[in-house]
Amino acid sequence: MAEITKIALEEHVLDAGQDPYFRMLAGPNDHFGSAAMTAVMARLTDVDTGRLADMDALGIKTAILSYYNGASPQLDPDRVRAVMMAQRLNAFLAERIAAHPGRFMGWATLAMQDVPASIAELRRCMTIPGFAGALINGQTQGDYLDLPKYLPFWEAVAELDVPIYLHPGILTPEAAKAYEGYPGLAGPGWGWGADTGLHALRLIFSGLFDRFPNLTLILGHMGELIPFHLDRADQIWMQTGAQSPKLPISHYVAKNIMVTTSGNVSAVSLIGTTLAIGADRILYATDYPLALAERFTAAVENSPLSAADREKIFHGNARKLFKL
Repeated sequence: MAEITKIALEEHVLDAGQDPYFRMLAGPNDHFGSAAMTAVMARLTDVDTGRLADMDALGIKTAILSYYNGASPQLDPDRVRAVMMAQRLNAFLAERIAAHPGRFMGWATLAMQDVPASIAELRRCMTIPGFAGALINGQTQGDYLDLPKYLPFWEAVAELDVPIYLHPGILTPEAAKAYEGYPGLAGPGWGWGADTGLHALRLIFSGLFDRFPNLTLILGHMGELIPFHLDRADQIWMQTGAQSPKLPISHYVAKNIMVTTSGNVSAVSLIGTTLAIGADRILYATDYPLALAERFTAAVENSPLSAADREKIFHGNARKLFKL
C-alpha cells in the first residue's frame, strides 16, 4: 500500500438506492459504452470497501466526494424535485462522511435552477462537519453563473468563505450541435472542458472577482485549458478595452483560481500549468472512477517538480485551502 499522504478533490459518487436520475445513465448521457459504463457504475456506487481499497492503493488519505454530473439535479426540468434531490443527495454524502471520518469529505450538490434554495442548501451544508464547499456541474440548462440572477449566490459564497468547484456539466442540445457527427468530442475529451473554460472566463470578464476579491474557484482537468491560453486571454482584455474586469485575466487566474490534476495529467500539462500559475495553485484529484487514476498519480509522483512542490500538490495546498 502506498503511503497515505494525499487529499483528492474530485472523486465522484452515485446513490443508486434513492436516486431517480440513476436511470438516466443508461440513455443519452452514457459516454463510455455499455460495458465500460457497467464497470464505472459499480465503482461510482461503492462508497465503502471498494473505494477505500482504491484510495489506499493510491495513498489517498481523504477523498472529497461529489455527485456525478451525468445525473445532476441541475439537469432536472422540475425545479421542486431538483431542490428535493439536492437535499437528499447531500444527506447521502453526510452519511458516508460520518461513516468514514477522516477518509471522506464532501462537496455540496445544489439545484442552481432555484437560486434562493441553493443559497439555503449551501448554508445548511456548511454547518455539517466534512463539507468543503459546493461543486457545480457547469451551466444549468444553458444558464451560466455570471448571470445577474446568481449574484445573491456569490454574495453568500463570499460571506461563507468557501471554494466553489466548477466541474463540467452535460452540454445543452444547442451547444452540442457544434459536435454533430462527432459525439465523442462533445463529452469529457473536449466539449465539457471547453465549455467549462468558457464558463470560468465569463465569470472573470463579468467582474465577479473584482466584486468579491477573495473568492476561490476550482477548475479540474488542469484548468480546463485556461493555463495554456493566458497570454491570449490577456490580449483579448487589452484589445477590447473592457471596463470589466479591471485587471488582466492572468491576474485573476493567479489569485482566484486553483486547478486540479483530475483526469488530465502529463509531464507537459503539469509543468506547463506550474509555469503558468505556480505549484501553490494546483491540487490533487483523480476524477474517480472515470479516469486512469494510477497513471495520472504516477505522472505527479515521477514529475521533475521539486519534492516540496509535489507535497503542495498532493496535500499541502488542500490543507491550507480547507484549513485542515
